[in-house]
Amino acid sequence: MTSSPDPQWWVIYHEPTPIEMTIIAVEPPPSGDAAHDKRCAELEASGQLAYVITASDQDAAAEIAGRAWAEELVTNPARHATAEAYLAANRRPN
Repeated sequence: MTSSPDPQWWVIYHEPTPIEMTIIAVEPPPSGDAAHDKRCAELEASGQLAYVITASDQDAAAEIAGRAWAEELVTNPARHATAEAYLAANRRPN
């Protein structure tokens, strides 16, 4: 017996700073091209982003998205440089 494939989830998030990610929602993807385009426009207008994740449930999808975001922060040279510059500019004096 084979199990059904895991569903896709949209993990909606916001980056308040270059070193932070806040998950806003985890939702099923919109159905249909018009709904997809509308949701993408809403996200763009609100400054939010989304990962499309295949996972067994919403919690797993959120966890995978968080790890993907953190990995990109460390491995993407441009993102890493932006984070380092942010940290340097916001260091608190001892």
